[in-house]
Amino acid sequence: MRQRASVFALFLLVAIGAGSQWAQAANLTVNCDKKEKIHKAVKLLADSNPQGPNTVTVLGSCKENILIQSMDRLTLITKKGASITDRSNGSLAVVDIEDSHSVTLQGFTINAGGAGVACGTASVCYLTGNTIQGGGLGVGMDGGSHAFLESNVIQNSFRGAFVSDGSQMFSSNDVFQGNADKGVIAIFGAYFEASNSSFLNNAVGIEAGGAGVHLIGGTISGNGGNGMTLVGGASAAFQGPTITGNGGVGVHLEDGSFAGFLGANITGNLSGLDVDCAPQFPITRFVDRTGGITNCVEPASDSKLKAVE
Repeated sequence: MRQRASVFALFLLVAIGAGSQWAQAANLTVNCDKKEKIHKAVKLLADSNPQGPNTVTVLGSCKENILIQSMDRLTLITKKGASITDRSNGSLAVVDIEDSHSVTLQGFTINAGGAGVACGTASVCYLTGNTIQGGGLGVGMDGGSHAFLESNVIQNSFRGAFVSDGSQMFSSNDVFQGNADKGVIAIFGAYFEASNSSFLNNAVGIEAGGAGVHLIGGTISGNGGNGMTLVGGASAAFQGPTITGNGGVGVHLEDGSFAGFLGANITGNLSGLDVDCAPQFPITRFVDRTGGITNCVEPASDSKLKAVE
């Protein structure tokens, strides 16, 4: 076993050395079914070429926890559906990205862990075409990080995604489904933007507290409670989402929260209200455009666009 590990390490170092002659790039392959480890490849790259660009192509079923720290332009990719499964009994993220920029994770099935993927300490993370499932959290963000998600499925965790501390998540064509708590929660100055993403069959679709949300198209449906909950001065802009068939209300506002319905279909939610303004000072504009049932009150002159004079 030691001889095999030594041969693998030597191969990586040779590959890195060859790559460093041309644009400081390394292209490595890790086959977990042959007992090779992603975290060993990442460590060697961190020691030899932390600024990248580096690509690690992964094969097989991996069981490990990977820390990517202070690295830039790193891509972990699988073309044959490799998986990465937590081995920390839920105490660590499966993939933890810290103080790193332009780190891409593409095509994996990521199983359980304290989080499937963590993106922290002002990192910039790209998640594309992954299935992230089980565990306490699908994707966790903090420390002013930025994450760009495209065509992922985030499912069957306690929470799908947690965005906090000034971090920003941009989601496109993702599915957050079957999570025991919220599909997405954004708090403490965070920002969450979703374009044509779906939030299905969670306890709550999206919750924001002291954060901003922007929904462009997409669907929030089948959640056991509210489709969206806005509290603590949160703000949300709606451009074309469909919010229907949730067990609570479609959109619930309280505590100084604001919702602007530039275009939305918010109807058919099961509590009897589609847009619910609780007594604690919510603010809405253009709520008449949702097409649903509401108790929100705003001046008639303010609920319609005025012509510019």
